[in-house]
Amino acid sequence: MADTSSRTDASTDGDTDPRDMGSERGQGMLAAASDSSGRSKDKLDQKTVRRLAQNREAARKSRLRKKYVQQLENSRLKLTQLEQELQRARQQV
Repeated sequence: MADTSSRTDASTDGDTDPRDMGSERGQGMLAAASDSSGRSKDKLDQKTVRRLAQNREAARKSRLRKKYVQQLENSRLKLTQLEQELQRARQQV
């Protein structure tokens, strides 16, 4: 499978993806919670924020993989159709 991480497509950009908007609310809630408690809560919040960021990145990569696989499947179908057309054309000659 080819590396698609260097592609910059606006539709797959994590900053503008509406699927990622819900996680921003969670970060705001985490910031409010860390203001009201001690150091251990802050450390837990940092872990949660880090985990959310990793999850967001994994979801973005998954969407890219899914798009790439779908493109491969479409290309395979087009190739099959072209091969059939070529075979029919050879039979007619």
